[in-house]
Amino acid sequence: MSQQSFTDIVGLCIVLAAMIFSADVANVVGPYIVIVVASAIGASFKLGRSEKTSRKAAVLFFGRSAGIAMLLTVSAAALVHSYHPGLHERFLLAPIAMLLGWTDWPATFRRATSMLWAGLDLARGSGKGGAQ
Repeated sequence: MSQQSFTDIVGLCIVLAAMIFSADVANVVGPYIVIVVASAIGASFKLGRSEKTSRKAAVLFFGRSAGIAMLLTVSAAALVHSYHPGLHERFLLAPIAMLLGWTDWPATFRRATSMLWAGLDLARGSGKGGAQ
């Protein structure tokens, strides 16, 4: 097994995962450990600012946050890297996952759908003051 560099958090998690799994599996699992932990930290900030809830609701909130972060973090890191090549995707995983965990997704989805419907109304010409 070649020596892994752990100068960043992803490399550290790969080294730690290699203690449990094979090196090939650790290379895949390590970044996802970073994503889950970073999104959980972001979700804890969001949960700490909200009203008190039950444990079940908190666990479901953490699960949703981690799931969304696992789905979107790598794509978002690749997108940021395409616009800023100096920022390596590996270094972007933790901050993006933390931001995704912190995001208020129900409010974000409500805003996005209202913008979508407003755009469709505008395109159809049925918006306020538009030609019909």
